[in-house]
Amino acid sequence: MTETKTNYIDKIADILTPIAAKLQEMHLISSLAETMQAVLPVTIIGSFACLVAFLDIGGYQAFLAENPAILTVAMNIQSLTLSIFGFYVLLLLPYLYAQKLGMKQSVAMIPMTVAAYLLITPHEAYTNIPAEWLGHKGLVSVILLSFLVVRVTKFLLDKRICLRMPAGVPKFVEDGFAILVPAAIVWVLCAILQYVFASTEFVTIHSVIYSILQQPFQTIGLSLLGQTITETAATLCMFLGLHANTVIGVVEPLRYAAAAENLAAWEAGLELPNIICYGFTNLSLIGAGGSCLSATLAFLIFSKSKRYQSISRVAVVPGIFGVGEPILFGLPIMLNPTAFIPFIGIVIFNQIYAYTVIAIGLVGKFTGVTIPWTVPPFLNMILSSSTPVQACIALAVELVINLAIWYPFVKIMDREALAEEAAAIETATN
Repeated sequence: MTETKTNYIDKIADILTPIAAKLQEMHLISSLAETMQAVLPVTIIGSFACLVAFLDIGGYQAFLAENPAILTVAMNIQSLTLSIFGFYVLLLLPYLYAQKLGMKQSVAMIPMTVAAYLLITPHEAYTNIPAEWLGHKGLVSVILLSFLVVRVTKFLLDKRICLRMPAGVPKFVEDGFAILVPAAIVWVLCAILQYVFASTEFVTIHSVIYSILQQPFQTIGLSLLGQTITETAATLCMFLGLHANTVIGVVEPLRYAAAAENLAAWEAGLELPNIICYGFTNLSLIGAGGSCLSATLAFLIFSKSKRYQSISRVAVVPGIFGVGEPILFGLPIMLNPTAFIPFIGIVIFNQIYAYTVIAIGLVGKFTGVTIPWTVPPFLNMILSSSTPVQACIALAVELVINLAIWYPFVKIMDREALAEEAAAIETATN
């Protein structure tokens, strides 16, 4: 039976490993994943500022009314961090992408792309740049433009369509001037593009991208089916020893955008529009990717072998704070045929469970407040859910079910470990 399962896992690995490796080689996706990690302080601090401004517990809002300076400071932080999140992505993504393409002008890609983006954004000359398209609503535009500007610039430079300096000019000076022609071409094209769109009903190309690409992508990618497929694929990557960001990096911008919509509705006292947003995985993945904390607790509670007890004891504290590597690689779950079914099955079950309890109204939607993934699960529910008590109860029920799913598989693996330990003791005694 074990040999059959091993062969089955090998076949899965043979199919999925090349696909995952290709995804990891896609520079735009890996650059986007790194960008999202780098700008995480913007979302976290902005979210907590929003929490300070709009949290409604006991007499807290009355306290804010008596101390308006606190509210002003919090709202200023939120408006210049979370509300213009796309702008911070715009500052970093072109640089990281250009670096991965091996461009010497990677730093220059920052002002070049920012200027290009502002040129295709409606504005009042010399006086006003509207923030609407600098936030989550313009995130897909930011990603597309970063890709296009960097790629076009690289193409022009590779074809030597650039300013060439006389012989004897230092190389670093020549490299600096080389960007002038590509920059002029890109900026003129962007300015013309905005001029054309300004005379249409769309007003800006951002409106077209948002309507045709971002909204449909959110509808599909943030549906129950899309969420389940995404998290299952990410968990398969983890099982194969690859980073989950290989997959998650593709949908993360959509989750941030959905969280921003929920946050705006929460601030305005309106119904929250999105079930799945950035905070959804706080409920659907216990202990971050792969629900590794569920596995850790299952082995800690149900196993008797010294091997699994020692591993789970070491892994439990990191697991509580969302770090699953100790159990993933230490048990290991990775490429373990016996662990495959519960590891993948629990993630699929949790997506359906979390979506269902929110959809039928047992648990409220997430407010869009971005909480660090290192915050323990139940505290995460308290800070991010619009109904923290119900969310904590739902999480507790989910955890019990996860433990029940893991139980028979823990026992199978534990029985084998106990037999090996007994054999080792007998060999040592003899």
